[in-house]
Amino acid sequence: MPPEVLARGPRVVLRGWAAADRAVLREWLRPEHEWHRSDGPYYPVPSDDEAAAIAEGAGRSPGPGLPPGRLVIDVDGRLVGAVSWYWESEETQWARMGVTVFDPAERGRGLGREALALWTSYLFGATDWVRLDLATWSGNAAMIAVARALGFVEEGRFRRARVVDGTRYDAVVLGVLREEWEATRKEPA
Repeated sequence: MPPEVLARGPRVVLRGWAAADRAVLREWLRPEHEWHRSDGPYYPVPSDDEAAAIAEGAGRSPGPGLPPGRLVIDVDGRLVGAVSWYWESEETQWARMGVTVFDPAERGRGLGREALALWTSYLFGATDWVRLDLATWSGNAAMIAVARALGFVEEGRFRRARVVDGTRYDAVVLGVLREEWEATRKEPA
């Protein structure tokens, strides 16, 4: 049975995980891949055991009645990245989301932007959450530009909070409220 498609755009499909996807994800988690340089480079790259556990748990639900915690970004039948969410504060339904395009051949083509827009619409449609946000660092100009282009607003900047290759960068949080997102997605009358 093929994995469930949860959102479809012109070029990107957000779908559940197939058994074969876990091996592909496991390969992308290896430390030699370039995406680690822009997506949270201040965190350690997962060990082999940690990467295996991440890949094994990729299709698991964060809890009953909740949207999937991680979906495949599928382009032409290939896993090129993933979208995810986690609780920043479960008590207040404050969810933080993310998008990663692993394949460097697919970056710079607008696929991450399309995936983030689909994911934001999906999460607001599947929940009654009031807000969504994402966290990055000031050295990831592409992620900041994508979020701003989609209507996310910079809500927090923690100066010199992230260290990458011995240089200090700001931590940046961009968020969008449900009503802001819905207002930008309505067709003009």
